[in-house]
Amino acid sequence: MMHKIQEWIQKHVVPVINKITSAYWFGIIADAVLYIVPFSMVSTIPSLWGILRKFFPNLIDLSPINTFSFGLIGLFVAFIIPYNTVVKEGKKDRSLIAGFTGMGTFMLCMNFVNTDQGSLVAMNKFGAGGMFTAMVVGVITAIIYKTMIRFSFFGEDSVIPDFVKNWFDNIISIVLSLFVGFFVTYVFKIDLFTLVQLIMKPITGFAQSLPGVVMIVFLQNIFYYFGISGWVFTPVTRTITQAAIAENAALVAAGQSPKYIYSYGFSRYHHIGGQGATLPIALMMLSAKSKKYKLLGKATIIPSIFNINEPLQYGAIVANPLMFIPTVLIAIILPAFSYLWFTLGWGTINYVNFDMNFAPNAVSAYFMSGGDIRNVLLVIINFVLAWLIWMPFFYAADKIEYEKEQKKEAEKKAAAKLATEVSK
Repeated sequence: MMHKIQEWIQKHVVPVINKITSAYWFGIIADAVLYIVPFSMVSTIPSLWGILRKFFPNLIDLSPINTFSFGLIGLFVAFIIPYNTVVKEGKKDRSLIAGFTGMGTFMLCMNFVNTDQGSLVAMNKFGAGGMFTAMVVGVITAIIYKTMIRFSFFGEDSVIPDFVKNWFDNIISIVLSLFVGFFVTYVFKIDLFTLVQLIMKPITGFAQSLPGVVMIVFLQNIFYYFGISGWVFTPVTRTITQAAIAENAALVAAGQSPKYIYSYGFSRYHHIGGQGATLPIALMMLSAKSKKYKLLGKATIIPSIFNINEPLQYGAIVANPLMFIPTVLIAIILPAFSYLWFTLGWGTINYVNFDMNFAPNAVSAYFMSGGDIRNVLLVIINFVLAWLIWMPFFYAADKIEYEKEQKKEAEKKAAAKLATEVSK
């Protein structure tokens, strides 16, 4: 039965995922999400500093650094998408202006309110909360540029300097992009930010539910089992989770409790040692009977501590029939238990943007919760659960591998003995 399920997924599901991930616009958006990671990592500094200020209130406030790094990632995405599109189309000379156009159009759609003091807009629109809107605006701008990219006011033999040609050749794309934003915002009176939030609400709402969390982690782990890295989900999951942790941080700053469980860093509670909670396997491998797994354990134990488990996954789990059942159990039990842990109030929901993916899970749990030791306890419990789930299946796999090695060794000795006898 299990073999048939594997075959069906491999035949019908995997090709679809591969087709999606290789799609033009998926790649553009995925790259945009990855480009903003350094800004998220920088925001870790003021976030941790904010925890320290709780104990030493007189310390300088570093929150503006967060505001103008992580707090502007939506604006950055609006730049990156058209920029990358134009580069991909082989028109690098137009790429910067395309990016600036994306930023301008995005800001045009933010519904600035004019007052006597100047034009006002909520800063959260430019950060993680505005990423979906930024993606929409960025893609529209990119489509316009992609459509007009072959157009030029000048012929190939024109004596006009290239930089002047570039100015004029960008004009139509700039005008069209800005006019789209203008008509949406000022003629049709559409609040694009609110509209996108409304459209995405069913998706983000489901992601914050227990079934939603389990389904996301289940899909990540299952696809990884078939050799497709969980990174393919990043454009969606990171957008949702970073918006959620930004909201949680705002709630805490306002004196309230964080409420969005599926926020950035939630994976640290169930992806222990990397996606699929494979740190227990790395430790078990150190005492394995088979040479294969013992060597793999020595090679992967240190990376696993820092959540790098690709060598372990592809060396022991991917497409291994014995590892299918524990992969499924891990994908369901650990995220479900973690979700219930926070629902019952046994820990503090993440609200600190500690964007250090390679930090050991317990360290991340401590800092992302603002220093709640109960979150560290959750990591420990999930580690034990993962160990218990993986243990019988790994030892079975190790036994099979050990018997194969013994058989090969016996055959090798028999062949050597036969060769010796023949030579005599």
